[in-house]
Amino acid sequence: MKIRRLILAGLCVLAGVSQFAYAKSGETSANYSLLVYNPAKSLAGTRVLNGGGGSVGINMGDYITLKGEFEGYTTTTFTYHVKPIEGVTAGGTFESTGNLVSYLFGPQFNFPMTKKRIFGEALFGGANTGAYGNLFRAAGVTGLSAHNVGFAMAFGGGIDFRMSKHVGLRAAQIDYFLTRYEWKPIGINNQSNFRYQAGLLFAWGYE
Repeated sequence: MKIRRLILAGLCVLAGVSQFAYAKSGETSANYSLLVYNPAKSLAGTRVLNGGGGSVGINMGDYITLKGEFEGYTTTTFTYHVKPIEGVTAGGTFESTGNLVSYLFGPQFNFPMTKKRIFGEALFGGANTGAYGNLFRAAGVTGLSAHNVGFAMAFGGGIDFRMSKHVGLRAAQIDYFLTRYEWKPIGINNQSNFRYQAGLLFAWGYE
């Protein structure tokens, strides 16, 4: 429920800002996204997820954009080594698959330059994956749904290059991307991940 309220609040902010006289311009993006995902300290190894998505932003002047971002990632089959935990699972080696979808909202801080722009961002929201639910079923852990929703946030920034009045190239965006899937009996809490994005940027509302 907390994540649903956060998403609703983010959508209301983005919709409401457009009513202000000075919010007459904005931007949308379409991007490729690579996520180096660290499942948890008790599940060895990182996972490289490929995906993509986009964002919608409303400009509050030249230096701040209120942004909503949506990304999706697909996975291949991964092998997990789970230690025995009394009353939870007998442990063993298991295979699991699962996609991941993230939805984040927050401010983007812009620093315009000649034919380019450096930006930073602080985004908050949620991430949904089926990987943990699939893994726990394979490992004989009961009481978990097929899809698991956790808190997520991204801190980072990047650089855009202007190609024309309304089109730009997002050459690189690099973020620290945190997810929180927490099941205390097996020690899964925060996952600290690396994210890279690149794509196209489309400006609208400019004359």
